[in-house]
Amino acid sequence: MTMYTNSKSGLPRPGLDAARDGRAFCRKLNAKTGIDTATVLTDSGFLLALEHGKRYIVSSFHMGLGTVADWVTVEIGLAQNADGSGTFTALTPLFRIDTGAAFIGVAPHQAPLDPPLCVTVADGGALTARVLGNDAAAALTLALNGWHEEA
Repeated sequence: MTMYTNSKSGLPRPGLDAARDGRAFCRKLNAKTGIDTATVLTDSGFLLALEHGKRYIVSSFHMGLGTVADWVTVEIGLAQNADGSGTFTALTPLFRIDTGAAFIGVAPHQAPLDPPLCVTVADGGALTARVLGNDAAAALTLALNGWHEEA
């Protein structure tokens, strides 16, 4: 059986093309705790240092909260420096996820960014996020999906 990944012949699918070319990325962290104060993420699996000559497209994100009776807010944005230090500039609105006392009706949140975020090293040093949880035990899972192309 032949499988086709494009829904309609001839329509552009830049994310699919990037994945086929090895240019797709998924930056993620699992069960991040200690975020009871506003924290710019510098974890090596999540922070993406921007390179000269590349344009980075972020097409979607995923967030989940693995603890009960907690909440976490997330802003996707840019850190001034490649190591995540310096001024943070938010590129998205503030997203929030909450869990109840028994996880009733709570599922991880996955959302496309429409239009996608498009950044280069001229905009900042690293792609990251600023997070805030209601207590130090709140366990956040967060991922950014996208691709890079020549600027």
